[in-house]
Amino acid sequence: MTRYASVIILSVTLAACAHSGEGGGLGEPVEVDAESGAGVYLLGGDERPADNIYGEQPYGDATGRRIAIRYYPTESRPGGINILDLQDGSNHEVLSGEPPFPAFHAWGEWLYFAQAMEGKNWLRRCNYLSLAVETVAELPSERGAYSYGTVSPDHRYYAVSVRPPDGGPSQVHWLDLKTNEWSVLLNKPGYHAKHEQFSRDGRNRVLIQLNQMPDVKVVLLSELELGGPERSFPADQPYTLRPTGHEAWIGATSEIFFSTALDKNLNGNVWRCKVGDEEPTLVYTGRTFMHVSVSRDGKYWIGDVNEEGVPIYIGSFESGRCERVCFSRTEFDKKQWSHTHPYLTADNQWLIFGARRNGHPQTYGARLNEGWLDSL
Repeated sequence: MTRYASVIILSVTLAACAHSGEGGGLGEPVEVDAESGAGVYLLGGDERPADNIYGEQPYGDATGRRIAIRYYPTESRPGGINILDLQDGSNHEVLSGEPPFPAFHAWGEWLYFAQAMEGKNWLRRCNYLSLAVETVAELPSERGAYSYGTVSPDHRYYAVSVRPPDGGPSQVHWLDLKTNEWSVLLNKPGYHAKHEQFSRDGRNRVLIQLNQMPDVKVVLLSELELGGPERSFPADQPYTLRPTGHEAWIGATSEIFFSTALDKNLNGNVWRCKVGDEEPTLVYTGRTFMHVSVSRDGKYWIGDVNEEGVPIYIGSFESGRCERVCFSRTEFDKKQWSHTHPYLTADNQWLIFGARRNGHPQTYGARLNEGWLDSL
């Protein structure tokens, strides 16, 4: 499953989050799950195709109130990025044009994104709650083609996968947003660097996925630090089967959670580990998960299953239990907007996911019943 995409820089310059949608709440749920009791809501419903972007470092604010939604253009309307309020249902346009893939900055104050203005490319940000927009730094074109990148929890650093101007696999570049100094964090010949994610444990380490080129028969997961060596997690052979490319930090720890191909001998495919572990720990057996993520508090993991209705489950790291929240009912069409990429909001009240139902991709949210997570 291809995860890398060069950032599509917007050609439209906008005022600070100028458009706000009408309020009126979220309406009635489109269904209620028979097992969990969670009500499933259509979020920011629109005639344009939409998705919830990715779940490994959720695009939502630290209160759990607001999330980001990406809309794709149609013949009659441009696409873009909106911020949706889960309390009153208001939908606020942030950018209009070809929708970029925003930078990873999990459950943060700001939504970071790339935008073209006055002939230059810029890293910008919009505050989830105030909707104020700021320009953060220039992204010099001479460095190459930028991926989406990741911004550290303290807002000090930007790490981004960059494809060199002369081509070849992407490297990892690092920008100190205070001093505006650039450096190359990783250049690993023969490996394509992607899916960069800052840790939330105060160390500002970057989780990076390294695909061996050209056939991607090896997928390494490593931890990077400025001025330090690349340190590998025990993932891929001889530890596990090949990772799927879906991995996330576990809360504010140095551990990661990831999925692989199914190990039939162990009847499982989701793992946890940290750098230095002799081997990873199998988290759950009995089901095969695809897209995975972890709750902000690090207590719960989330994954979807390629079964009828494409159900989404939440599991507890502590108890080992795992229960279905809802059916996504997505219909895969080989495009990212049909993948669920599920995640929990910062307050653990909503499970957000994308789904292509009846041929129309949109963003959905399952509101968890009070106390349901505790039952795990």
